[in-house]
This record gives sequence, structure tokens and C-alpha cells, in this order.
Amino acid sequence: MSRFFFGLALVWGATILPVYADVEEPSLVVLTTRPVDNAEWLIRQPDSAFTIQLLTVSSRGQLKEFVADEPALPLDRLASFRYQSGDDLLYVLTLGSFDSLESAYLVRDSLALSGLVASDTWVRPLTDVKRSIRTTLQD
Repeated sequence: MSRFFFGLALVWGATILPVYADVEEPSLVVLTTRPVDNAEWLIRQPDSAFTIQLLTVSSRGQLKEFVADEPALPLDRLASFRYQSGDDLLYVLTLGSFDSLESAYLVRDSLALSGLVASDTWVRPLTDVKRSIRTTLQD
């Protein structure tokens, strides 16, 4: 168990106290204000929309580390889901919900991420994403 300093909190008037958290795996701590939605958010998007699949990895920890290490990720919505592929459980990170294929490609082509190039991403119809989500129990 490790103790991490997260900043300062203003408590009861002018008293400032340090904020700590005990965590099991320090490498999985994600210090980001960008929320990562779950599969439910993707399911609620219109069937006619598109999303950008940024990443597919074999663990939730890898996904969290990617988000933490990419401060240049656009402020659009990030969402994740998991799906079963053979014997493997895979985790997918998506970016946004776009009304048109063209707008999704415009955003994809403008991505400037250190650990990813635009050509490694995939613009997908949300109908395909929803199909993948529904084949695997989500948490």
C-alpha cells in the first residue's frame, strides 16, 4: 500500500490540509479531470453517429495509463467498453460521438497524441460499437 499526495484541500475556513490517498497499485492512479464514460454512454448515442476508436488493450490498467499519459487528448467525451475476442477480454477507448463520418475523420486527422498516430485509430459507426458492447457483459 502506498500513500500519494493529491494536493491541498481548504477545510473549515482558512485551514489548508494535505490530501492523501492510499492506493494498491500506484501505476494505475489516473490524475485527470477528463471523465471516461462507460459503455452505457455509448449505447445511449444515436445509431447514426460515429466514434473514434483510439485504443484496444488487454487490461483496464493499460487504458487508464494511456489516458493519464496523454494530456493532449481532446476534451470531447472519452468512453470505454470491453469485449470478448476468443479467450481474451479486451478494453477499448473511444473518443466522441459525431453526427457525420466527415466530422469524425476531421477530428481523427487532427489528433496530436504522443503515443498514437491518427492512422492507428479507427472511425467506427456506433451501430458496430453497440454490437460489440452487447456481446460482452460490461461492468
